[in-house]
Amino acid sequence: MRAAAARTVMGRDTQAQARALAEDLRQGGDAATRDVKTEDRDAVVRAATLKALSGPWNAPVRLLGRHRTAAWALSGILCFLTNTILRQSGVISSVSAWGFLWCLPVLIVDRRFAAVRKEAEAQHIAALEAALAERR
Repeated sequence: MRAAAARTVMGRDTQAQARALAEDLRQGGDAATRDVKTEDRDAVVRAATLKALSGPWNAPVRLLGRHRTAAWALSGILCFLTNTILRQSGVISSVSAWGFLWCLPVLIVDRRFAAVRKEAEAQHIAALEAALAERR
């Protein structure tokens, strides 16, 4: 059961997760936690994700969750422009790692978003296993 759950967790689409988070945040966060049944995986995971991402320190993660595509596009454009400016000014002769530093903050925040989702999935699986063990 754990192997199947791990494959499911690994195969989830982060873009769909970001859209669901944006919708939950738009509704105020309370809509995702109301009437949540243990069997409804998506609702439980979204509620756990919102709970984990609450607070001021996770504001960048929530912002990226709302505007994931725009953040990656902006960092890509900034990388390209930085490398172009550095080449044209003569500072470097080819593509430099300095331009790709724009992707680093977005990558770190995106990985945090994915880690929170994975943790919420694992918590849901553990709750299901506990409920299954109680039935036996």
